[in-house]
Amino acid sequence: MQDHRSTSVHRARALLAYIALAACGDDPSIVSAPIDDKNENQTQSGGPFKALGAAANAPDVFSQPRAGVPLEDGAVAFIAVHEGAADEDVTRTGPRSVVFLQQPAEPGGTPPAPSALYDGDALVSPIDIEASTDGQTLFVADYAGGPEGAGAIVRLPRGGGEPDFVAQGWSPRSVTLGADEALYFSGLDPESGEAGVFRLVGDAVEPVFVGAPLVDPSGIAVFRDGRVLVADTRLLDGGAMFDDLTASEAGVVLVDRGQASVFATGFATGFPAGVALTLDEGTLIISGQGPDRRDTVYLVNTAAPRDLPTAVTDVFSEERDSSAGLKRAHDANVFIWASLSYQRGTVFRIDG
Repeated sequence: MQDHRSTSVHRARALLAYIALAACGDDPSIVSAPIDDKNENQTQSGGPFKALGAAANAPDVFSQPRAGVPLEDGAVAFIAVHEGAADEDVTRTGPRSVVFLQQPAEPGGTPPAPSALYDGDALVSPIDIEASTDGQTLFVADYAGGPEGAGAIVRLPRGGGEPDFVAQGWSPRSVTLGADEALYFSGLDPESGEAGVFRLVGDAVEPVFVGAPLVDPSGIAVFRDGRVLVADTRLLDGGAMFDDLTASEAGVVLVDRGQASVFATGFATGFPAGVALTLDEGTLIISGQGPDRRDTVYLVNTAAPRDLPTAVTDVFSEERDSSAGLKRAHDANVFIWASLSYQRGTVFRIDG
């Protein structure tokens, strides 16, 4: 299986000229690395990417970022382990994942270190984050958190303050805001225990699809017409594969009007399995791993999802088992991709 994938998945037309990782230590910064059309290793079509660089990398402040989301003013909210926590807090609870806010730099200046926006005891295992359309509310999927410890979506004011909790007991893995302003999340039905995709309207949870072929769903992308794509890290466990394509352990499932079908496969993902659609909905971007477990960004043509995905590899692919969440801005082809690579973790920004 790995030989098949390693020979069939080709380097991306969107291969970047280089990744500028100038952000390190306590000086994280957003670095745009423009595509060089003269680079012989890429075609001039460029794919959906124009630049990719570090949005945050501060190993003294955070490590192991799991997911992030771009905000309208250039800031980034993300989830990571707090390395700057007080010793007594670490002794009491162990390493804690918290919500960070990375502010952009002033023109010509150096950006500040990311600050911990929320690190309350109700956060236990947060692994995905989304923002409201106006960027003033953050939604955190915590599959083991909440007041009852059975998972919840945490609604957190961007300016800080006390959160509230919805979808309690549904063990949310990922959360995405749809065009209909409803929150879509993956998780577990608290009555049946089955994996599924759900929609939160107000404080009420509605099932979108529950059961096979879903096994371990996480990242979600929603088409404007209401169709839902959900990445599953263990899709092959359920026996799902195309007749004409050998599947790997992961895949993306399409939910359309209550019916689920395998949309794309032939790759592996990290956890959470981040996915995002480009603004024109022509390309699905997947935070994945190659046959050798190295970080890889996969591009799927939504008009021909049965084709083998294109694989984007570059300097970040030196790392293994590091790829995590991926989220797009609401109104631009700006993506935030979390990776455990480079000095204990980097939050990347991809510009399209």
